[in-house]
Amino acid sequence: MNAPGKILHGFGGYLHDIWKMATCRMLNPHSYVKFLTLDRARQATGGRTFIETGTYLGGTAYRCAKVFERVYTIELDTDLARRAKQNLAGCPNIEVIQGDATVELEKVLASKPVERAVIFLDGHFSGGNTAKGDIEEPAILELQMLERYRDRISAIVIDDFRNFGEEPGHPPKWELLRAIDRHFPRADFDVQIQNDQVIVTRKRAV
Repeated sequence: MNAPGKILHGFGGYLHDIWKMATCRMLNPHSYVKFLTLDRARQATGGRTFIETGTYLGGTAYRCAKVFERVYTIELDTDLARRAKQNLAGCPNIEVIQGDATVELEKVLASKPVERAVIFLDGHFSGGNTAKGDIEEPAILELQMLERYRDRISAIVIDDFRNFGEEPGHPPKWELLRAIDRHFPRADFDVQIQNDQVIVTRKRAV
């Protein structure tokens, strides 16, 4: 899909989501609504770097490359990573990384010039052609690791909150929220749940 087509597709999904919210039928927002959440987190915290787990075909990375200085996106599935690299070849500020996010996420934070990161945790098994790692939903493990780089993180958005405690391999919702409180305490971070996402934002930009 070319750039104008991507924009029209995203806008159509956005209008569809507005209708679903108006009729109280919102479950899993379209990717453009998710992008708007990420962009609001960027604006609220002064985010500069975007890091994503779960690239799929690169739609979110493509949109975020327009507003972030640098984008790192991690995809476990080798074929999806290859296709995403092809789709995103025209975006010089995007790096597609093939590998397990539970390993590669820390590598990015430890070795890349990451500043004021907005992190999108969406690297879980979703059926279909999405990849399945050793841990079906690794968000809690990722939060534990991210604590070590807390001073470089402006925001974290965790996708598909509805699945926690409902889908196989997903810890209960209370366990996820407890992990957030433990690793990103309320003294420094605000937490809200909106449109099937948990949004963690720094109270003061780093």
